[in-house]
This record gives sequence, structure tokens and C-alpha cells, in this order.
Amino acid sequence: MVSPISCLSILVIPLLVTSLFYQVSNACVNATYRDRICKQSTYYDLCTDTFASDNRTSTADLSGLLLISISSNMNLLENTTVHRIPGILKMLNDTQDKARLQNCQTDFIYALGKLSAAYLATGSKNYREGKNLTTDAYLKVLECEKEYNSTNFASPIADVPEKSTGLYFIGYTILRWLRYT
Repeated sequence: MVSPISCLSILVIPLLVTSLFYQVSNACVNATYRDRICKQSTYYDLCTDTFASDNRTSTADLSGLLLISISSNMNLLENTTVHRIPGILKMLNDTQDKARLQNCQTDFIYALGKLSAAYLATGSKNYREGKNLTTDAYLKVLECEKEYNSTNFASPIADVPEKSTGLYFIGYTILRWLRYT
């Protein structure tokens, strides 16, 4: 007669081996996904830097990587709105320069609201809504760039719309992997 312990070992040992293999293979898949995503995005360096600087990356699945790209964009816009723009405004004397920069600040605040909602939607696996909200934020950030493109003045925050655009397209690349485009 077969003992209960030997029956249990027949069931448990394969489960343990499978679970160990599953954890190792997931880590490899995440690294592969990150590299492939970054190669497919047109912003490889920004992509690799963004994921390398976030401690959630090592355990993130595709949805987690998408959340990281959205939260990185939120951090960029928040830092610019709260810290950079007020400091620059203090140094400006021209009222039109100030107005342009304040318009950008308003655009970024609007975009932050959309990205916050996109983060929540994406966290709930509502990728289509997350994509729509992120696209709204992206288009609003571009309005800041347009503020300066129509003038002869260089934007003191020209790097922000460029980086925000890169983060948007990294997220869009991830959405393609999730097949929600």
C-alpha cells in the first residue's frame, strides 16, 4: 500500500520544481521584454534609463512597465510644474515670456490630471482608457511646445516636452505588446 506521504511527495515535488522554474523564467522574460521594448521605442536611452532608475522594474510585468512609464512622466511634469517653472518665472521680466511659461504650467497641470487618471485606469487593466487619457496628456504637453514654436524665443523648459513625448511613446510601445493599440 502507498503511504500518504509518498502520495503527497508525488504531488508536491513537481509543484515546487514548477514554481521555481516559473519564477526564474519570469525574471528572464521581464529582462527580455524590457530590452525588446526599449529597442522598439524610438527612445532607447530614455527607456533603459527610466526602467533602470525605478526599483519596481525588476519585478514588473508588462502592465507594471506601463505604470512605470506613466509615473515617470507624472514625476517629470510635477517636478517641472512645482520646482522649475516657479524658479524661472522669478527670473523673467518680459510679460509675454511669463505668460508663455504660465501657459505651459497650466498645460502640465492638466496633463498631470490626465496621467493620474491613466495610471488608475491602467492599474485596473483598463488599457484602452489609459491609452486615451495618456494621449490627451501628450497632446496637452505639446501645446507648451507650440507656445514657443510660434515665437523667436527658446523655451527654458524645451527638454520637458521632448522627454514627456519619449515616455509617451515608450508607453505606447508597451501597449502594442499588450495588444491594446
